[in-house]
Amino acid sequence: MKLILPYFIILLFLLQFYLKKNSKKTRSDNENFLKRESRANMSRKKDISNLNYITIPDTLPFVDTDVETIKKAQNDLADLKEKKILNLTGMSNTDLKIKYGVANLSVLSEYDENFSKLCRAIVRLSAALKENGFDEQAEAFLEFGIKCGSDVSANYFMLAEYYLEKGNTKGLSRLKTSAQALNSLSKNVILKKLETLTP
Repeated sequence: MKLILPYFIILLFLLQFYLKKNSKKTRSDNENFLKRESRANMSRKKDISNLNYITIPDTLPFVDTDVETIKKAQNDLADLKEKKILNLTGMSNTDLKIKYGVANLSVLSEYDENFSKLCRAIVRLSAALKENGFDEQAEAFLEFGIKCGSDVSANYFMLAEYYLEKGNTKGLSRLKTSAQALNSLSKNVILKKLETLTP
């Protein structure tokens, strides 16, 4: 028992030291966040008319079909044509307020949500097109998704499969480069999967 007691005291000391250190870091992180948030809430409105808005081109290969899943996804994309779309992936609300002004937060959040809808619609449409034999059209929509900066993993994996089938090594290389440029939590997952798909 006497031998165990010194170790127990050391363990308690280390635990107390760790908790105190962790508490200081948490307090510091909270203070930094509150300072940034306070600064963000005082940021003036900036001009956002010249940002890198995404447009859905008329050149995309929409198909004339009675297949309901294709029609629904194409309609979802068509609805987004008239809306403003911005890829703001990786930016928090605080970041947006600091960079563009607190008064722009609501509208920028809407434009970013339109981007998320666009990315999901592209994957749904491409999957439906592939399932119904429209492979070339599916590939074109997937490539548009990558060009927009989509971070939806299915967009990358489906397109990688097309490139593998065709032996398109340049396409696979471009796909990896696009994935490496992502500012998203899914970046590493996508890159790891693309590595396994490399011929």
